[in-house]
Amino acid sequence: MSPRSGEPRGLLFSPASSYPTPMAYVIDRDGTILHTWSHTHGQPRPEDDPPSYLRGWNHVEMDGSGGLFAVVPLRALLKLTRDSRLEWACDVAAHHDLAIDADGTVLVLGEAPRRVGDGPAAHVVLDNLVTTVSADGVVESEASLYDVLRTDPGLRRLIDTEVRRRAAAFRRRGWPVPGDGVPDAAAAETREILRTGTHTGERRRALRLLRALPGSPCDVLHANTLEVLPAHPAGLWAQGDLLVCMRELDAIAVIGRAGDRVAWWWGPGELSRPHQPTLLPDGRILVFDNGVERRRSRLVAVDPATGEIGWSWTASPPESFFCPLAGGAEPLPDGGVLVTNSTAGAAFELTDGGRVGWEMSLPVEVYGAERGRVSIYRMSAVPAGVLAGEPAGRAPAAAGTGERVSS
Repeated sequence: MSPRSGEPRGLLFSPASSYPTPMAYVIDRDGTILHTWSHTHGQPRPEDDPPSYLRGWNHVEMDGSGGLFAVVPLRALLKLTRDSRLEWACDVAAHHDLAIDADGTVLVLGEAPRRVGDGPAAHVVLDNLVTTVSADGVVESEASLYDVLRTDPGLRRLIDTEVRRRAAAFRRRGWPVPGDGVPDAAAAETREILRTGTHTGERRRALRLLRALPGSPCDVLHANTLEVLPAHPAGLWAQGDLLVCMRELDAIAVIGRAGDRVAWWWGPGELSRPHQPTLLPDGRILVFDNGVERRRSRLVAVDPATGEIGWSWTASPPESFFCPLAGGAEPLPDGGVLVTNSTAGAAFELTDGGRVGWEMSLPVEVYGAERGRVSIYRMSAVPAGVLAGEPAGRAPAAAGTGERVSS
């Protein structure tokens, strides 16, 4: 992972504090704005006081022509043109991540309530879905991650154990109970969803009710990553298979594009609430290991053929870098690594030997006074050539420090 001299690039992100008028910025490493997008379609009304995870754009990603895909959490996937015109909006319970295929098809993570098990062991989970959206914004298919992961015996045991654990804890606590402050109508609606695994009305409302349950009893998988892979050189997986990450299982996996098989998986015992695994040019997989149990975050690169960690990075001292929510890391064209520290509202680039060669942080007026929440879900590098033109000015959202990554 040694850096090499690279071509200019931009850095794409959307600050959560831009709600109720979401913004996405591309900046350079000096904090100068290269481009912006903004659109309010699908945003919940401020007077409804939506929870933080439903505000703004959960994730943004740019295509090769300067258009923007934006995830409105549990409400829609948007496609914006370069000048922020709404090209289309797909009504889908999208969350966390998307992947753009070569033909313009978009794969996005979705979510749906689902009752699993029978009799006293029955429990409602939030099933995560791989939703295929056509290039013109039409849902073509949905594949259940719960189903495909359970085709592997080891993952099936892992999932079933987690479902039983959460169900038992939920039954011990009971919900709702007097004093919970849950309106009668919402409580009755939630009970019906828990009893049947089905819902009437909008799916997003059912998902919000289940997410509001104390202790997150339904959030068994919590997928946060989708990446389309090339074929593995040793045949571990095929061209077009998908790399996914399940935070609550401490696991990453490669699944078939059709949602019919698990080609490879790894993580329990090594990872703790991970995010954004991504394939490196040398065939290893880079993972942002949040380290929630250790209370220190790190980066690791695992060899899928052996399951061995061949490279890792921790801060010095290790406890000085801890991102318990979200976060991510991606390899850069010049060989460096771009790291997002979501709960600090910051990002940095690592050079050879684990040195921080560049860093930025959002100022308080953008980040907000409350610490510990996710202010940048993920920062991504994009080719600056796609956004060629005069800079739009100085970004109020970023302040860069340090030196450029160079060889």
